[in-house]
Amino acid sequence: MELEKSKIYVVPTPIGNLADMTLRSLEVLKNVDVIYCEDTRNTSKLLNYYDIKTPLVSYHKHNEQSRSEEIIDRILFENINCAIVSDAGMPSISDPGQILLEKAMDRDVDIEVLPGASATITALVRSGFDSSKFAFLGFVPRKNSDKKIFYDEIQKANMTTIIYESVHRIKDSVRELGEILGDRKICVLRELTKIHESVIKGTCQEVLDRFEEETLKGEFVIVIDKFEGDDTTIDVKEKLLELMNDGMSKKQAVKIVSDMYNLKKNDVYKESLNL
Repeated sequence: MELEKSKIYVVPTPIGNLADMTLRSLEVLKNVDVIYCEDTRNTSKLLNYYDIKTPLVSYHKHNEQSRSEEIIDRILFENINCAIVSDAGMPSISDPGQILLEKAMDRDVDIEVLPGASATITALVRSGFDSSKFAFLGFVPRKNSDKKIFYDEIQKANMTTIIYESVHRIKDSVRELGEILGDRKICVLRELTKIHESVIKGTCQEVLDRFEEETLKGEFVIVIDKFEGDDTTIDVKEKLLELMNDGMSKKQAVKIVSDMYNLKKNDVYKESLNL
């Protein structure tokens, strides 16, 4: 397979099961000049599994800015091509990649994104919740002020919501979700596509009870059922003030409230003028 030069190939990798690689992705990894990866140790396991000898260079959140410039310079001045991968799933989705792709587009570098494994989509479908409309919010923030805004977005979202969490914080986050969701159901998934895949569905308290019977490890995907209450009782001004008091600009607050409750942005903006 002959690949185009001066090009970045964005290649998704398995989220657990190493067999979940597409034929096209394997061909790209075999034939690019270099693979930039989040962790060379993890990517080496994948390459060894498929007997791929392409050289690896680290590209992670701590060197993403400088490495992005280096990659683009090599592509433009050395006429190489490269692949970028993360440890699992699609680069730039809660993983490094977005900064490189933004800079590459600014400098007219050609980009090709290959389809493949995604923990977000896999978890959404497996949860059985409504998949016609959904939101992905990434990892739960650590700062309490950011966390409050994050949970506000989830509380009355009129669509299925997907978030990530680590093993060290999963119990606390499910407990906090329980305080705002009540009896609304969630689905917690771990070890997706692996032999010990685990799926727990129920209220937050039911999930916490099940955690006592489980050995918790790895990263978790939490899928949250949509809010199906009566949104007509929402106090738009109160919600806007709440977000603005947490440091958000009026423009940001209007967007979040309109998206969260499926309201017309102009109507929410008119309410904001009276604050």
